[in-house]
Amino acid sequence: RVETNFLSYAIDDAQKYPYLASMGIYVFKKDALLDLLKSKYTQSHDFGSEILPRAVLDHSVQARIFTGWGEDVGTIKSFFDANLALTEQPSKFDFYDPKTPFFTAPRCLPPTQLDKCKMKYAFISDGCLLRECNIEHSVIGVCSRVSSGCEL
Repeated sequence: RVETNFLSYAIDDAQKYPYLASMGIYVFKKDALLDLLKSKYTQSHDFGSEILPRAVLDHSVQARIFTGWGEDVGTIKSFFDANLALTEQPSKFDFYDPKTPFFTAPRCLPPTQLDKCKMKYAFISDGCLLRECNIEHSVIGVCSRVSSGCEL
């Protein structure tokens, strides 16, 4: 928890968003990054707690305030939970907002085939074959097979 009034939030927003965190998205000029890693901080291992706080002393470091949805996915469980949270209704993240289109890498796979399946709150990836199954609150990965009688 930090004082966020300096961020030019409206007064209500500063009280509503009293926490700052790093999302771990960093942009560097190549020379600056090499300088940090090869000469100045060769014994450091973590950007968030070691390298960035020291880089502020002699590099131009800037931050952008992000007020959208985000999750810490630093563990397998948190990654799993964040993926399942996207299937909840209403979802915290809108994949279908025309103002912010979301694209995935193109895959040369056949379309997913669904045969007598019952689904509720699920994401199904490309190239899947699902037969006579019940799927709820699940994310089905690329080229998955779910057979008759399965319940997820």
